[in-house]
Amino acid sequence: MEINKQYAKSKKQSIKNQIVKRVDELIEVLDKANSLDYFTIEIKSHEGNLNVDCTLKSRKKVY
Repeated sequence: MEINKQYAKSKKQSIKNQIVKRVDELIEVLDKANSLDYFTIEIKSHEGNLNVDCTLKSRKKVY
């Protein structure tokens, strides 16, 4: 029982660490592209795979 709790904590912490790392990398890329104003980040975790998708949005006033 205790081993399962430790595994769950380890798994949870691993996911958190990977999310922070990937989002930090993504923010750096967006900053270099001068695109920090409008974007959406989608994060999915499935069977040990972490998928991070980013959508840039271009919003310009027309008048």
